[in-house]
Amino acid sequence: MRPAEQLAAERARGNLQLAERLRYGRRLRRARRMELRAERRLITAWRRAAELRAAAEPASWYVPD
Repeated sequence: MRPAEQLAAERARGNLQLAERLRYGRRLRRARRMELRAERRLITAWRRAAELRAAAEPASWYVPD
């Protein structure tokens, strides 16, 4: 292989490796964003459930005469 062809092949191989690393990094960032979003939704649901329990609790103590 001529030096120019060898250099081009090495550069292409390096570009492919870089692209793979970047692709993996993007997948990790996307997964982390999805995880954070799910955690926020879960916390919101827990708070709402606590509010509903608190609102329903006084009604459960009421006993008509």
